[in-house]
Amino acid sequence: MKIFQLWIVSNSCIFMSVYFLSFLLLKYSRIRSAVICIAAVSMSMLFELARISLAFDKVWPKVFVTISNILILQITALVLSKKKNSYTVFIGFSSSIFVLAGNITSCAVILATQSYPIAMAACTLVNTAVFICMDKLIKDICVHILSKEISIWMCIIPAMCYITFYLLLYFPVYFEQRPDIMFAAISLLITVVVMYILLIQYIYTKSSEKKLTWRNKELHAYIRGIQLQTDVTESAIQDCKAMRHDMRHKDQLLLELLHSKKYLEAAQVLQTDMKYLEKSYIANYCENAVINSILCGMAKKAEHMGIRFEIGCAIPKKQGINDYDLAIVTANLLENAMQAVSHLKQEERYIKVMLKNRKGEQFFVETKNPCHETIKFSKKTGMPLSSQGTGHGFGMVNVQKFIEKYHAQFDCYLEGGIFIVRILIHLNGGEGHPLPPAENIASTARH
Repeated sequence: MKIFQLWIVSNSCIFMSVYFLSFLLLKYSRIRSAVICIAAVSMSMLFELARISLAFDKVWPKVFVTISNILILQITALVLSKKKNSYTVFIGFSSSIFVLAGNITSCAVILATQSYPIAMAACTLVNTAVFICMDKLIKDICVHILSKEISIWMCIIPAMCYITFYLLLYFPVYFEQRPDIMFAAISLLITVVVMYILLIQYIYTKSSEKKLTWRNKELHAYIRGIQLQTDVTESAIQDCKAMRHDMRHKDQLLLELLHSKKYLEAAQVLQTDMKYLEKSYIANYCENAVINSILCGMAKKAEHMGIRFEIGCAIPKKQGINDYDLAIVTANLLENAMQAVSHLKQEERYIKVMLKNRKGEQFFVETKNPCHETIKFSKKTGMPLSSQGTGHGFGMVNVQKFIEKYHAQFDCYLEGGIFIVRILIHLNGGEGHPLPPAENIASTARH
């Protein structure tokens, strides 16, 4: 019996460590993480061995050792994880639920066969099967989706499940004294496993819907810029057709003026045509067609809103950043700025935007706009929080995604009634450096 108890505990600790290595976003290499897990398992085994040797039949020592082992393994999860967040706690608690499958199965096998070797083998086999099942069904969702979506409140679910199983099987009486509770334990275990799979699949579905909504909004911002260029181009084509239609009449007029030696009048006609031909139909802010289309669209919108729009842009045709990503983040920053200044007095409505690609090494984005309100910033992300309730603040979410994708340095603050946003990207693997002071960033961008 003592060997069986030691086997159960060792199986639980080992498989929990396997879940940590598979499901957590590891801070260290896999070899170093495995060494940390081995140390944690060894410590837990020493506690259990001491209990078995000194107080095997006592209830409270078992409770104390169980709590100690839980703390050791949960702290191990926090040590291994790159981010000490709700997801780490959730995986730590959930892994303790997953390994209960083997423990409960082994208890059922003992009651049915009275064979401890068979029960120990069943424990290992079931834990292996559950791990393979979870690894195939929910690992990708957990690592890529759940790690970003989960809240601390969801951690209560696995914690309460574990407490329920423990009270059911070990406290105040052991399962051997109440064999009838084993059916309830197995039924509850199946319910919990199915609940986990359905819950995580539901979170994945809702996350996919949210991403689809975000992507539609991003495409809408991009299409607006393209639509403006299309409208302007069509207008230019119609003007060219009209000018071609009138050209024959103008040429005839010029010939008559020249024959009549009315050179001054002929010159005036030519000058009028030259000014007309020099008219710029599409603003040319930079060489990059995608970014130029977005800036055209934002400039047109600013003009309709009565906002002065100052643009400084030096972006080549090709660069180290995806044009689409940059266009979206630029559109979001400018739309936020336009919304902020739209209620100000006419003379205060202005936005300054600067985009610079410095020799293909650094990329700099800066927006400035007047702001007379108090801005609250998120303690978690450093982003400004929307004061307009649900459905707003979407633009800054896209900015955050952009920053995470390109490991960019981000800074935003309110200074002298001006709200300033700065993003600096090191295109040649220079992430990790501290964000330079504002004046140094601006100096870098000007060069």
